[in-house]
Amino acid sequence: MASLALFTGFFVAANFLGNKLWEFTLFGLAPSDLGLEGETFVATAGIIAFPLTFILTDLVNEYFGKRIVRTFTWLAIAVNIVLQPVVIGAAAAPTVSFTPGIDSESAHKAYELAYGATWTITIASLVAFALGQFVDVAVFSWLRHRTGGKMIWLRAQGSTVVSQLIDTLIVIYLAFYLLPALAGDEHMSAGQAGRIALTNYIYKFALAVVMTPILYFARGLVIAWLGTEEAAALADEAHPADPH
Repeated sequence: MASLALFTGFFVAANFLGNKLWEFTLFGLAPSDLGLEGETFVATAGIIAFPLTFILTDLVNEYFGKRIVRTFTWLAIAVNIVLQPVVIGAAAAPTVSFTPGIDSESAHKAYELAYGATWTITIASLVAFALGQFVDVAVFSWLRHRTGGKMIWLRAQGSTVVSQLIDTLIVIYLAFYLLPALAGDEHMSAGQAGRIALTNYIYKFALAVVMTPILYFARGLVIAWLGTEEAAALADEAHPADPH
């Protein structure tokens, strides 16, 4: 239950943070240093929380299998959908400001900008998340069979490389380009969306690599808690041998 709560919490946080764009360099490394356009990377703030779901996805998949990961995915999506009327209502409610120098109208506009215009991000995120998660668990399980249950880093990184490419392209292009364009709203150009998608993907992949030791640490905690034999038996039960 704790893993489900954390998984859902990180995903919900990523969605609510997704409206904000931020720019940064990777320890002084700029896009231009990689032959790309721009002196800073631009990404959605949601990627600060979203990669934390990677470790949980891999651990749950390792010991409970694809079916449980899919259940987690649908539950996280359901929570996001249920929360939308609450967020929309909160953004629409009249705002009163007691902050010196900030009037109520400015506070309302700021709050509405941060939380009120999330429908495109929400739809895009839910679609991308579902597809990305299903690809992730499939690639993870395939690599586990191919490696005989060894090298968890390989199946974790391999599944992330594929799934997050799909997830990132879908969520950025849907949220910031295609859906607003279809609705007749202001939107990014395809090139701008592509730049942000590339940045998000580079960031997610780099962070997934950096977080590999945390994955091994968390796996070690599971083994210490269950015992080596029971943990191995649980993983084998979650991933029965491929009859083919």
